[in-house]
Amino acid sequence: MSATDSSLIRDTIYSYFQIAKSKEIEKIPEFFDSQFTKFGDSPPYDRRELERSLMLEQLQFASISDYDFKIQDLKIDLLEGHAAIATFLLESTGIIVDDYSFRGTTIHNKSRATVVMQKDKKGRWMMVHQHLSKFPG
Repeated sequence: MSATDSSLIRDTIYSYFQIAKSKEIEKIPEFFDSQFTKFGDSPPYDRRELERSLMLEQLQFASISDYDFKIQDLKIDLLEGHAAIATFLLESTGIIVDDYSFRGTTIHNKSRATVVMQKDKKGRWMMVHQHLSKFPG
């Protein structure tokens, strides 16, 4: 894998999680390939196809305040052709705000993350699949 591809993948992953801080949720679709699927670390725990993933990601990112994240131990492996797998530890903090009760719930999650990416015809690395699983406790 070229250093350029590795940097582009890293930057894409960081930019994606930065959306929860910037609240530019309209940008979420720019990160997902049309075949995108996800297993998340919060309910619902089923496999989410693209449209459902977009709706839930936008809702989650819009509902969190004081969000921050750390990505640790990022490893990027290029597969045959234009595909890559990124694995890392994701630590996220913030407050999930319930607009109906005006209450917030503090979160501090540490999850294992796997992101499958594919390079599109424009040279962009797009997310094809995400799998997040929380550490126990």
